[in-house]
Amino acid sequence: MPANPHTRSLKRQRFHFIGIGGSGMSGLAEYAMHLGCDVSGSDTVTQDTTNRLESLGARIFAGHAPGHIEGADEIVFSSAIKDDNPELLAAKSARMPLLHRSQLLANFMKGKNSITVAGTHGKTTTAALVTHILTCCGVDPVAVIGGAMLQNQSSIRAGSGNYFVAEADESDGSFLNYEPVLAALTNIDRDHLDFYGSFDNVKAAFKKYLMTSDPDVGVVCCWDDNSIREVSEGIGRPRLTYGTLLGSEVRAIDIQQSGMHTTFTAVVERDRFRCKLPLMGRHNVLNALCGLAVVRALGLDVRQASQSLESFKGVSRRMELLAETHDIRVFDDYAHNPGKIQACISAVRSAWPSQQITVVHQPHRFSRLETMYDLMAGSFRGADDVILLPVYAAGESPTRETSMESFASDLALSSSTRTHVLDDKTAACRLALQLSRHPAIILTIGAGDVWKVGHMLREQLVG
Repeated sequence: MPANPHTRSLKRQRFHFIGIGGSGMSGLAEYAMHLGCDVSGSDTVTQDTTNRLESLGARIFAGHAPGHIEGADEIVFSSAIKDDNPELLAAKSARMPLLHRSQLLANFMKGKNSITVAGTHGKTTTAALVTHILTCCGVDPVAVIGGAMLQNQSSIRAGSGNYFVAEADESDGSFLNYEPVLAALTNIDRDHLDFYGSFDNVKAAFKKYLMTSDPDVGVVCCWDDNSIREVSEGIGRPRLTYGTLLGSEVRAIDIQQSGMHTTFTAVVERDRFRCKLPLMGRHNVLNALCGLAVVRALGLDVRQASQSLESFKGVSRRMELLAETHDIRVFDDYAHNPGKIQACISAVRSAWPSQQITVVHQPHRFSRLETMYDLMAGSFRGADDVILLPVYAAGESPTRETSMESFASDLALSSSTRTHVLDDKTAACRLALQLSRHPAIILTIGAGDVWKVGHMLREQLVG
């Protein structure tokens, strides 16, 4: 594989990232630093990602101002950055080179055998699993994903091999900017309707994504998903399927869950491999199967891959255990759409059928709550109590009046649970502890800053 001339030419370049702390931006910034680039960036909030980047040598600015971009060679932005952002406006006025984050990632992947992972949910965990499995198979991959891998406490893996694992973000259509050797697809749900306009348009975009793959290598996709079965027909690429249904070419049978661990048998043609996965839930079995299917599609050792699952440590904010006492466990998860939320609650309910489950949830974006209102209201089945915090706007304004009290009432009816509406994270922490009849599980769920409640709970429980 020839060296990437783009990455060779990056040394001594300065990239400025607008919104550097975001899940899709921080990993790119860190990988740019690994390549020898000078990195600066701005964000409105200080968080773990910005603290890490600063410790590695990045220059981090609090807030956005035109002066922050001075001296930069290229400006990197994401779709989350509004058109009136002062740094973006200044860069356009000065005719500075602008790169969407997807363009920078595509540049990084040039010259590598890239493997992209797309899907409405499960991308980060699946990409991390693929990275871990390929590492254990000895191919030393590069990876840039949307969450910190607990294997190395980073959202990147700076390997020296020829494989490059990356998430392909469907939310803004930018996953069509890549040219992967192998395209993996985990699921398709009714999300991002504010961007696509209809579910048919969502499915059409995923079909186009599958067709970005190498015609000789093709795609890996989940056979359990009805929409994937539909869009993966007639794509003119080899298709390797995985799932729990008959017909899956990489199939899981005999799935058993015990606490935070799951075991299953992976059936690959005539071979059977007993797998031990230190994660909860059927959805994580599917994520692991995707990793095994990727290995199968690449012609690597599936037995070795199956054995590697046991040593996977997980991803930050993906059913991450924050605190555990003799009678209370606290988990935190990034889940922010109905499928993800239901998967989290179902996994915990399966692991501890008789324990009380209290969920602290912060809806993410007004547009998501408005376009998926009924699905969101019905996604908390299995929880005993749901504490609702105000919507994390992520820069949006409500397009219509969204009453959290009305949503709580509809959620209670649709999900058969008790609901509580609070405006304050400290009060949510206090109420979650008051509601917990021991033994109990507390879940903090959302893509905003609801994780702060989880950290408050950890402080209260274990100091």
